[in-house]
Amino acid sequence: MCPGFRDHPPLPRRRSGSVRDRKIDVPGVDRNGKPLRILLVDDAPVNLAVCSRLLGRMGCVVDPATSGDYAMALFRDGCPEARYDLVLVDMNMPGMNGLETSRAIRDLEADLPPEHPYRARPVPILILTSINPGDRLAEFHKAGANDFLYKPFVPDVVREALSRWVPIHA
Repeated sequence: MCPGFRDHPPLPRRRSGSVRDRKIDVPGVDRNGKPLRILLVDDAPVNLAVCSRLLGRMGCVVDPATSGDYAMALFRDGCPEARYDLVLVDMNMPGMNGLETSRAIRDLEADLPPEHPYRARPVPILILTSINPGDRLAEFHKAGANDFLYKPFVPDVVREALSRWVPIHA
């Protein structure tokens, strides 16, 4: 312990700025009032927890996956009913990274019957990254990703992404 540490008064808590303490006023529901279902893929437990909580506060249902392989199993299991409205996948993961996971999802969608909802409207895929993708944007799109989000997550940016990529007001 540092000398003099106990001499300082405790810092005030900032409860109003915490994602945990406030409800985000964004409807995470579709036009029928059904919660949006999001597949969240990240190998970092803290990122999964933070983003799951944020999306939950927006009214979404989140299925977390800690790897690209596990995400593909969840996506495959959910395909018959077109379970997911959005996929958020971390760029850098061991095993299948975000681009490989995006490609695998797009390949799976391409193999579905023509009448399947994912054939008419493929599930939006957003890559999660902590660095500026710069020249890699073309690579993201080539892999089948629609867009990207920066980490750490900012509620307003996540809200905008939901509004842009999921037709919640249509």
